[in-house]
Amino acid sequence: MDVLVIVKLKSSYEAWYELFADDGENRTKICNENRTLVGKADNSTALVTLFDVDMAAMGAMMSDPEFHKMTENYVEEHIPYTLTPIKPPA
Repeated sequence: MDVLVIVKLKSSYEAWYELFADDGENRTKICNENRTLVGKADNSTALVTLFDVDMAAMGAMMSDPEFHKMTENYVEEHIPYTLTPIKPPA
């Protein structure tokens, strides 16, 4: 499954991105990290697109107290959405 996560930031995008970039090894456990896309939407929002996500592993990671501790100074809220590719019009 493919997932878009809207990340509402407490910190600057740059501070959050440094934390995000340093956590790539953990993401390899839940998705195809080589395909991960990340970008700044505005001053208080980041967008993360994850591909081939193991939803049970992602749920476990996002509910882990250590994950909350790691992100508490950077993230106000993670808002995940599933993505479904659409076929081009015929």
